[in-house]
Amino acid sequence: MAYKLLRFKAISRILLIIFVVLSLSGFIEYESDNLYSYQWGLKNIGNFLVDKELLRSNYTPTYFNKSTNDMMFYNDKNMISYLSSTFLANNSMIAKSGFDINWADGYEYFKNIPATRDVIVAIIDTGIDINHYELTDSIWHNDDEIPLNGIDDDNNGYVDDITGYNFYGKNPVVLPEVNSEVHGTHAAGIIAAKHDNSGIRGIAYDEHVKIMPLKVLDSNENGFMSSVTEAINYAKNNGATICNISLGTYTYDRNIDNIIKENPDMLFVVSAGNGLDFVGYSLDDRDVYPAKLDYNNVITVSNVSFNGDRYERANYGSYVDVFAPGTYILSTTPNDTFAYLTGTSMAAPYVSALCAMIYTRFDKVPTSEYKRIIMNGVTPIESLNGLCKSSGIINVYETLKLANTFAGGNKWKTTF
Repeated sequence: MAYKLLRFKAISRILLIIFVVLSLSGFIEYESDNLYSYQWGLKNIGNFLVDKELLRSNYTPTYFNKSTNDMMFYNDKNMISYLSSTFLANNSMIAKSGFDINWADGYEYFKNIPATRDVIVAIIDTGIDINHYELTDSIWHNDDEIPLNGIDDDNNGYVDDITGYNFYGKNPVVLPEVNSEVHGTHAAGIIAAKHDNSGIRGIAYDEHVKIMPLKVLDSNENGFMSSVTEAINYAKNNGATICNISLGTYTYDRNIDNIIKENPDMLFVVSAGNGLDFVGYSLDDRDVYPAKLDYNNVITVSNVSFNGDRYERANYGSYVDVFAPGTYILSTTPNDTFAYLTGTSMAAPYVSALCAMIYTRFDKVPTSEYKRIIMNGVTPIESLNGLCKSSGIINVYETLKLANTFAGGNKWKTTF
């Protein structure tokens, strides 16, 4: 029996804001990725661009495609209200300079270590625009299936599943149904957007990292628990090691619990959720699943903001393992567009990307140790003390160094 996901939704509950002019004086461009300077979570220079007047005049955040000619609009007055005073100045967002995941140093370290194996990251979410110019090189392909012949060539139970599967619609179409279905595409870009391609930079972009699109939610971000369980099974049977699950439900489901518990060699990176009525709450007091499944292979992630504090809507508590950037995160959206989104749904892909980096470079590290290594590698943040197990934000460079030490058989002091 398929249960309706009782608000088993993409629990960012999308907060969409503005991306406008690509280069203004005072903002740095990085090689050919002219949007990298707006990815504060990767490299925080103390500010990033917004359009203050447009936000105030009509409450219509806008995002543009790469030619800036084709626009789509969202309304989110709650976000506008949040941003309307202290955080805005001269069309730029004021941030805490240097507060980021130490990605630049970490990525250099990562690229200088030879890959030992490939990794597939399953994104269990809404549809993904696999044709986005920043994502096409990073999409997983099922080479055992002949495209569009209406036959299950590999006998895996799914017809024409060339680039994943749509478990909500029961068909192989993984693309978004409408342009406003942006959630899954956004997560994919955070993890694996192509570098030096006139856009953003994916945290784990590499020829050894592939994204498997598994659609379980409709364009309104609703779905069924049974679809999530089926998607996890598909991911397992088709070679995925990491599942990014930026969604959740308030209702415990034994089937999801069992499939996660019974697959200790798979990693499940899940979002902590965004509270109620724009106020985050402790997961010790209220339920969100699978965020509250406390297994070694489950990493629960919450959302830290560009000012160094927990975002006010982000859940917290002893079931949360780490924080990652999740406020005003710029990434890919359908039809070659980009947008800022906010939520714990954006924080989870940061950690999925870090897991992918570890997996491709350090094959001697068992998946059961990933959570411990990531938690020991965090940058401790005083404002996060007691809000998660590690009291910190992920640090790519320090985590990869710890993974390297662990893989080399050396002893290292551990807190968790």
